[in-house]
Amino acid sequence: METRRLARRIADALPQLPPRLQVAARHVLDHPDDVALLSMRELARRAGVPPVTMTRLARQLGFDDYAGFRDLHAKALRRPARPPETADFSARAGLMQRRQRTGGDAALAGQIGEAMARHLASFAAGEGTAALVAAARLVGRARRMYFLGLRSCYAVAFHAAYVYGLFRDNGLLLDGPGDTGIDALRHSGKGDVLLAISVAPYTSAAVERVRYAAQRGVAVVALTDSTASPIAAAATASILVPTDTPSFFHTVTPAFVAAESLIALVAAHGGDRALGAIRDAERQLGAFSAYWSPRRKRAQAS
Repeated sequence: METRRLARRIADALPQLPPRLQVAARHVLDHPDDVALLSMRELARRAGVPPVTMTRLARQLGFDDYAGFRDLHAKALRRPARPPETADFSARAGLMQRRQRTGGDAALAGQIGEAMARHLASFAAGEGTAALVAAARLVGRARRMYFLGLRSCYAVAFHAAYVYGLFRDNGLLLDGPGDTGIDALRHSGKGDVLLAISVAPYTSAAVERVRYAAQRGVAVVALTDSTASPIAAAATASILVPTDTPSFFHTVTPAFVAAESLIALVAAHGGDRALGAIRDAERQLGAFSAYWSPRRKRAQAS
């Protein structure tokens, strides 16, 4: 029995399970790798149930004991990771709807919020900060700085490029009408850096553009979700962020946090030059009244 089929079976069985088994089953659905990597006692502790509940869940699902349940997940974890060929949003949406029918709106919203909190806490406490520091050093030395993000990752790239532009003038977001954003890479080469954001399911165009930039000698900082990511293979430095969520669509919240942290680190090392540029940006924004002010509103009224 494959783990995906098992996940669907668990989701289908959720409404008929006793409350404590439902808690355990939801944790398994949200954290399948934990079943393989953690002891039964630790898995139960994280799920908030007694260890015996995990054994009962395994038997409820047709396994002779918990060991067989764990072995199935361990085999899946040992298989080489393959990027998904399709988005599989519809299957995830069905699972999400079953969660909602079982627990209700408040429970589903709470599960999504809890997943985001866990992701951000693990990123801040793990190897993510070391990867950010290494990437920031690379970005800080860039002759030209390119930003790339497509589809769901476009917003992350846009935000990173916008904030970077407040204190540096060598940044360029690779977008443009008629798909002309890629044209800027014809001027790229050694000494340049590309921050590329892409998570599974990976956008084909993003992978192609990252490989093209790497072939030209551009140092690639990959903001992605796995060491097996196709953009990580071409990267000089990689920042890994989780994307799993109880929602049907992968989350980009950790990617936003990573991008914001990266640009902040670059600015922190920018010294007086960065401070002066930010002051110039403030003056320019003020000259065009870019931000709303109650004082300005009163002046217009008078």
